[in-house]
Amino acid sequence: MSGLHHMPRLTTAVTSALLLISAPQPSAADELKTAGDVLKIAVPAYSLYASTKLNGRDGFWSCGGAIGATFLSTQALKHIIDSPRPNGGDHGFPSGHTSFAAVGFGCMLGQEGWSNTTIALGAASLLTGYSRVESDFHTWGQVGAGFALGAAIGYLGTRHLKKDKSIEYSVLPDGSHSLSFSMKY
Repeated sequence: MSGLHHMPRLTTAVTSALLLISAPQPSAADELKTAGDVLKIAVPAYSLYASTKLNGRDGFWSCGGAIGATFLSTQALKHIIDSPRPNGGDHGFPSGHTSFAAVGFGCMLGQEGWSNTTIALGAASLLTGYSRVESDFHTWGQVGAGFALGAAIGYLGTRHLKKDKSIEYSVLPDGSHSLSFSMKY
C-alpha cells in the first residue's frame, strides 16, 4: 500500500508529459513571425527610452515625433498606393512592421552615429523585415521601402541632437548625387 499514495503524482506526471508531447509546438515560421511582431514595438520603444536618456526632453520629443510621423506616413502610403500582399491581402506597401522598427534605428543613428547600439537596432529592424517576407505578408520591395522610410524619418528627426556626427545626402544642381559623412573629434 505504500506505493499507492504516489499514484496520483505519477498519474499527473505521466498525463502532463503526454500532453506536452502531443501539444502542437510552434513552428520556426511562427516563432519568426512572433519575433517580428515583438521587434516592431521593442525597437522604437527602446529608442524612445534611449533618446530620453541621451538628450532629455528634446530626445523624447524628437524621437517620439519621428515615430508618429513614420506611423502616419506609412498608413497614408498604404492607403494611397494599396499594393497587394503576397498572401492576397491589401495595403502591402510599405511594410508597417519594418518602418516602425526602422524608425527606432534611425532615431539612434541620428543621435549616436554608428555604434554597437545602432548596429544592433539596424539588425533587429532587418530581422523584422525578413520575418514579414518569410511570413508571406510582404515582398522584399515592400520591406525595403518600409525600412528606408522609417530609418530616414528617424534619422532626419533626430540628427540635430548630435551635431558632431552627420550623414548628409543631397542632389546637386547638375543632377548628380552627393553623400557625405562627417565626425568631429
